[in-house]
Amino acid sequence: QVRTPLQPAFGLFDQTRTPRWRVRRCQKSEAAMQAARDQESGATKAAEDPKLEERARKLCIAAAFMMTAVTMVVPTRAPMVLQIKKGDAALTARAMGLMSTFAAIIELVVNPILGKLSDEHGRKFFLMMAPAVNAFLHSLVVLKPMSLPMQFIDRMISGSMIFGFAAPAQAALADLFSHDPQKLGVWTAGYGMYFGLGATIGPLIGSKLGGARSFFFSSLTFLAAMLYVQTSFEETLSESSKKKFKFSDINPVAFLKLFKEKTLTMLSCATALQSFGDYVNIYDINNLFMMKVLNYGPSQIGNFAMTVGLTQTAGGFVSKEVIKKVGLKQFTLFANLMWAIGMSTMGTARTTAHAFFALFLWTFGHQRNSGVSTYMQKYGQKQDMGKAEIIAANGNLLAYIKVLIPLFYSNLFAWATSNGRNMPGLPYFVISTLTMLSQIAFFAAAPQD
Repeated sequence: QVRTPLQPAFGLFDQTRTPRWRVRRCQKSEAAMQAARDQESGATKAAEDPKLEERARKLCIAAAFMMTAVTMVVPTRAPMVLQIKKGDAALTARAMGLMSTFAAIIELVVNPILGKLSDEHGRKFFLMMAPAVNAFLHSLVVLKPMSLPMQFIDRMISGSMIFGFAAPAQAALADLFSHDPQKLGVWTAGYGMYFGLGATIGPLIGSKLGGARSFFFSSLTFLAAMLYVQTSFEETLSESSKKKFKFSDINPVAFLKLFKEKTLTMLSCATALQSFGDYVNIYDINNLFMMKVLNYGPSQIGNFAMTVGLTQTAGGFVSKEVIKKVGLKQFTLFANLMWAIGMSTMGTARTTAHAFFALFLWTFGHQRNSGVSTYMQKYGQKQDMGKAEIIAANGNLLAYIKVLIPLFYSNLFAWATSNGRNMPGLPYFVISTLTMLSQIAFFAAAPQD
């Protein structure tokens, strides 16, 4: 190559190169511009936060309506089935277990479909659909309150619709706060607080009404929940975030998508183990335990269920503050530990005071899944899954467990209280053990903030 006098060997005056001083100046300029964009974005999010929190609060109020309606029949269904079974507690336990199992089987098919449709069509329609379906089913029980087949149909489908509401509600929270995992965790706990408020009011009303009247007023409350969503809820799923539904997505083993990456796999295992102690999975056993050990009737069962709701409400408030103070990881350890201790305490309860002390301990563990579910959103989205798709896949996994849980607990309870055995608290000790195993799985996941 021939060089001109202006092109020495070291290339200091090479006209084809950009001078280093100009490169440095451009880099500084770009960095300053990016910093300004970040600051503007942060200011925008800060300005939007009050609006986002107001939308989240309305969603939580809708959940309170929904859970008021759901739990209004909690203190009345078991006594109605017990009456149909002519006072046989063991047969009642098996019948209630079969109802919950068939509800879980329905969820195996319904959960993945609803999740994917919610990621395409938005959250609002499905938040309205679930209470509408339950209102219709409960009205059928009003017409035939002592029909066991009608009780089965209502319990199976209305039970699956609890998830039909919860999944789009949780996805809506993720729509609002996925940019801030800790705030998502805080509002997940807040959702639990309103959930608990509904679970407090519902049993109180239901126990006073009793029988078919509780189902009638529950139907009206479901309709109120639907109307509130229609008039107050603003859609949270943006057009750019929608994911097209494909019939190939109808998959009864959709949960396998959660097991393609180590961290997400262990988080899924933690959630699965925690679900063995979820209130919606154990309230039938709670009722049987109260009737068998403490000789409770519908009124006392309603008071107990109302107190559970109070602990959920208080637990949601406490959990929000704990998450703010110590973060999601330390909160998960604390909540799992308190839940395990509370379950063991309930298992040894033989008096009302002892049982209600166990409920006090439950206060600090109701929201134990808040941190796990928040991290599942983070790691699931890294696998190109939609927010509702993650929740639906998780719900699909839990539905398989729900198939087993009612039969497992009802048969365990029947075995522990028959043929001279007197161990009615055995299911609670199993839950305590599984809760601590869930904490070990969470440790193994080691999610990063």
